[in-house]
Amino acid sequence: MGEVYFDEDDDAAELVAALDAEGYSTTLRREAFAGEEDWDDRAWVLVVEPFDERVVDMVDVYGGWLPGDPQETAAEPPPLPGQPRRLKH
Repeated sequence: MGEVYFDEDDDAAELVAALDAEGYSTTLRREAFAGEEDWDDRAWVLVVEPFDERVVDMVDVYGGWLPGDPQETAAEPPPLPGQPRRLKH
């Protein structure tokens, strides 16, 4: 049994339909990560059985990720100015 994570329920629902059509057993639920208090921020977790290479191949196509996948990090913010800006009047 393996888990696939999604930010959007539409993406998860599309993969559920595709996997169900191929005979996989699926269960979709919401799960909060540490520090998430807002229900809308919770990830969608799709439990798939059997979990095989076909499922792994489909994950990227449908916008999901697997536990342990490297997550994209935000770009470094631009550097702050060294001194305050002066307004010209």
